[in-house]
Amino acid sequence: MSGQSLVQQQLREDWDNREYEQVIADQIKSIANFLSSFDLSSGFERRHFELTTKWLRQENLSKLPEKLPPVTAVKSTNKEQARTSVLQVYKEMQRLTPQFWWDFEMNDMPLPVFRAVIKQQFTKSAHVQDIRIIDRLVAETHQHMYAIRYAFYNPDHVRNYLFHENVEPKPKDFLSKFLSGKD
Repeated sequence: MSGQSLVQQQLREDWDNREYEQVIADQIKSIANFLSSFDLSSGFERRHFELTTKWLRQENLSKLPEKLPPVTAVKSTNKEQARTSVLQVYKEMQRLTPQFWWDFEMNDMPLPVFRAVIKQQFTKSAHVQDIRIIDRLVAETHQHMYAIRYAFYNPDHVRNYLFHENVEPKPKDFLSKFLSGKD
């Protein structure tokens, strides 16, 4: 057989198999739609919870000490101290904002807009009530300010963190997760 006839034969086989490929793709889509719409609130979830609690009671809870030590806050002892520390770090960040804005070449936007973005980062966590989490967020903000002062970040990192410019949204439904190849 010549080279041209081999190519023609492969094309003919591919053309014949196109229907099978379409059927397989349709079946995968229907399975994905079924799994996306499957409601786990049925008895499965309740049964899983019962089995897990039974296992914990039988196996692991007997290994825990009788009385666990109380969890203490990292820095603040009450909500007022936590609020004060948040306000202090917010003011410190706003004082750092002009230098931050200039050093990281954010001068393509007005400074008041940049200040509003910084404020938005703080108000994003306004719903948090646990003092330990508030203290952790304050400590993280101190670490970010340290990194900003000593230029550990580059402008692209800052833009992605503040504006999510190059960050693709995470897939929400099963089919999108399946097609993206991520968990």
